[in-house]
Amino acid sequence: MNDSKDINVVFVEPLGSYSNVFAQFMTIPMLGPIYLGTIAKNAGYKVAILNENILGRKVRIAELLEADILCLSCMTATIDRGKAIAKQYKDLREARGLPSHSIIGGIHASMLPDDVVDHFDQVFVGEGEIKFVDLLAGKFPEKIVYGDRLKDLDNVPIPDFKLIKNYQRIKVYPLMTSRGCPYNCTFCSVTEMFGRGYRIRSIENVMDEIKAQGQNRYFFVDDHFVVNKNRTRKLLDEIYAYNPKLKWSCQLRAEVARDPQLVNQMKETGCQTVYIGFESINPESLKEIKKSQTVEDIKNSIRVFNQNAIDVHGMFMFGSDSDDKDIFQTTSRFCKESGLSSVQYLILTPLPGTVFYKQIEADGRLLHKNWAFYDALHVVFQPKNLTPAELQLGMIECFNDFYSYANAFNEAINIFFRTCGALFTRLHRRVYFPSINSSLVKLFGKKIVKKWVNFNKPYMGYLKIISMNLLPDSFSK
Repeated sequence: MNDSKDINVVFVEPLGSYSNVFAQFMTIPMLGPIYLGTIAKNAGYKVAILNENILGRKVRIAELLEADILCLSCMTATIDRGKAIAKQYKDLREARGLPSHSIIGGIHASMLPDDVVDHFDQVFVGEGEIKFVDLLAGKFPEKIVYGDRLKDLDNVPIPDFKLIKNYQRIKVYPLMTSRGCPYNCTFCSVTEMFGRGYRIRSIENVMDEIKAQGQNRYFFVDDHFVVNKNRTRKLLDEIYAYNPKLKWSCQLRAEVARDPQLVNQMKETGCQTVYIGFESINPESLKEIKKSQTVEDIKNSIRVFNQNAIDVHGMFMFGSDSDDKDIFQTTSRFCKESGLSSVQYLILTPLPGTVFYKQIEADGRLLHKNWAFYDALHVVFQPKNLTPAELQLGMIECFNDFYSYANAFNEAINIFFRTCGALFTRLHRRVYFPSINSSLVKLFGKKIVKKWVNFNKPYMGYLKIISMNLLPDSFSK
């Protein structure tokens, strides 16, 4: 292979499915391609990262033609788009007598390498940091290459976001401080990809990145930001000492709220929103998916975070074997009454590599393997106590109930009275004022949900037919 300085390596993160209602809320890029792109750049390669979500368009012919090596990272819902890009790239290069080499990585390829092996020159399974440069140099001739888990996360480079075309459009920067999760929920692919061992970056290393990036808004992409409370406290102390005005959000579990002092510290150091996978208010469902939390944990977490004026984005899943028609009304009522700032209703989805996928596939309950609909917003399996159509429509009804003008108006009224109460209380002790953001989110969310429903009418029609035991060819493979 030629000297690395003569080789153009182009990374592409495919456009998220338009059918995904939440794809329009955030433009936070996946860190995997940025880490690997930075590693390749440091090794002397010419690197460009094309994130179609940030570009707001599909990758162009001229951009693909520049790639001596094309690298794609795909989730299950974007893998079909990734396959199409790889084919287009190969055809374009061959038509001009140019060599082509495509590599696929990411969660879907790692879970189902056999599904992608015929569409790419090489498939990389698992974490890529250790072997990636050797892969680019052609030292691994095999079709499927298996990566090694990085033991010391301090060896991950500080990501160079400027490699991303139109990086200026990024408003919130992703930041990883750990990998892995000590829990083992049946629907989650994190433990299969990163293991149950909880690996961390040193606080010094994390702060080096924050200082090097120099940004004011971050999203901690850790699957659970607060596994080690003492480490979290020390990290927050360092963040506040460096920049008291820095704003951040994170993903965590409900039981964090059992420590009100830690939640208060989160607020003091700039936490604006927490994203919590509550999953269900059905105790039997929580046991079924091995969530290791209670409904009381859910209620308490919302209460504690609200007391500290931290917005709570609650995520709930429908479709477990213990769910029936009542789950929609009870969940919708709970979400409106509990003080959640925003919600994300999801369909329990058998994602490749998960315990749930293996169970549903073994039971013969998969409706199809049209991966574009495996985005947790479309029913792709046969539920136990609901028809596919009932499950899909139940989720939509919950969305419409929460993201409504009436709910937004009621939220605004509640915020007004809570603000008045805070003004009075502040005379005696320090309090935090509620944010108007939750009311605005409900107004904006109504428009997005309506747009999503209109776009997905064909799929909902398909589910109605499926529910009558008729299977058209339009959505099945």
